[in-house]
Amino acid sequence: MIAWLNERIHRRDDGYALVVAVILLFIMMILLVIGLEAGSSALNQSQRGFEWSRTLTVAENGVNDAITLLSGDRSSVTTCPIGGATACTADGGEYQVDWTTASDGTLTIESIGYFPTKANAKLSRHVRVTMEPVPTFNYALFAEDTITIKNNEEIVGDIYSSLGVTLGNGAVDCGSIVVANGDITIDNAATIVKEWDAADHDGVECSGKSGLAWAGGSVFNAGAIEGDAKASAPTGTSCSASSTSYEITGGSVDGDATACGKITGSVAGTRSAGTNSTQPSVQTTPEYIFDPANYPGVHCYPSTGICGPGNTSSSAVTTANAALASSMTNLSGTYAIWQTSPTQSSSTVVKLDANDIVLSGDTTIITNAPIDFGNTNTISLAAGVDSATFVVISLYEPTGTCNDNGGDCSIYGKNAIDFDAGDPADPDDGVVGLLYTTGKMGFKNKPQMEGALYAGAMDIKNGFDITYNGRVDRILGFGSALEETLWEELDPS
Repeated sequence: MIAWLNERIHRRDDGYALVVAVILLFIMMILLVIGLEAGSSALNQSQRGFEWSRTLTVAENGVNDAITLLSGDRSSVTTCPIGGATACTADGGEYQVDWTTASDGTLTIESIGYFPTKANAKLSRHVRVTMEPVPTFNYALFAEDTITIKNNEEIVGDIYSSLGVTLGNGAVDCGSIVVANGDITIDNAATIVKEWDAADHDGVECSGKSGLAWAGGSVFNAGAIEGDAKASAPTGTSCSASSTSYEITGGSVDGDATACGKITGSVAGTRSAGTNSTQPSVQTTPEYIFDPANYPGVHCYPSTGICGPGNTSSSAVTTANAALASSMTNLSGTYAIWQTSPTQSSSTVVKLDANDIVLSGDTTIITNAPIDFGNTNTISLAAGVDSATFVVISLYEPTGTCNDNGGDCSIYGKNAIDFDAGDPADPDDGVVGLLYTTGKMGFKNKPQMEGALYAGAMDIKNGFDITYNGRVDRILGFGSALEETLWEELDPS
């Protein structure tokens, strides 16, 4: 009986293994299908990701090709403009590219990359790159020769000279003074400060400065230095704490004082006489190169021939002065004036001579002749204009003497020339100016401006207040180098 029951039980198990095997096989098939589908999807995603990245590379090839083309000739035009029928070929696809140049030299390039071609595009990517001139103007005052600042001027920003700086009676520099191969002279009641209270300076703010006086010579201090003071000698000079060469004399230094020679006066920090330090590096005036392609719509005198210093006229200044006089209340754009044999005679001096100059936009004046601001009082903005840059460039090289009383100057002004800076606490409004010459510059009688003065030598008197403004750090024509300041991807639609 028992044997019979065991036999019946075993009979009921017949076919069970087969069923289990079929079920397992079915499950494995499902997993295999899922795995194959996942692998195929991953492959497709990987391929699309590769093509998406390659399309961006194609768009960036358009930008790079445009930069290369424009480096050789800024007047170049694109052969495959965006929206046109033609596309340029790149490795991995095609692109179309456009560019625009603003009046300040900013270059904006847009490029669309297509994969595999524009006519049969599966993918497209659109990029915009902004290129700007490399920053050139970092000082409020800069001269390769000497700088003389007299009688209560207030300077906000750093000052550089290759040969010497005199900070006159009562003058204040909120910044630093650096002289590569000469002396710094700080007269009675003159100071170099790190900051000041804007309420005491007509709302003009200044903070976070170094207050440094650093000379590749001596520091003659009859005033006060809030930062460090250094009198540095050439490498290899024998230093002595009793020497009158490379010395720091008198006045007060709130920081450390280091001199190859002796140190007199009060020093709040560490006093290191007879100790050398590295001299400041010698800097040169930024080189200006005129390229008419940089100035679309330039008002050029003479008006015939190629605009540039190689094409001059004996009547260029006379003609330009008449045109400028009629535009002084609505001035904008670029004026290039190329005079034959310019001198200080009245017929070859560019006269920015008006009761008031009103700017309706960014304005640049470029000439090989001397420039005189004459009886100009205020340089202001037209109604509805919030800000403008006023660039004045004189390439005139005087042979005579120029000082705050005039003479043979490249750029000269007096009688309270006032650049309307707008709100003193807002650096982005109002008029900012760059006055540049490789020659000599003189100003007097309480003018004021935001911006920078760059000259071979300069003499400033009677309260010419300068506040450095970074809006002039990148000016067209000073070097051909551009740097990328913005990269962005746009909606390709």
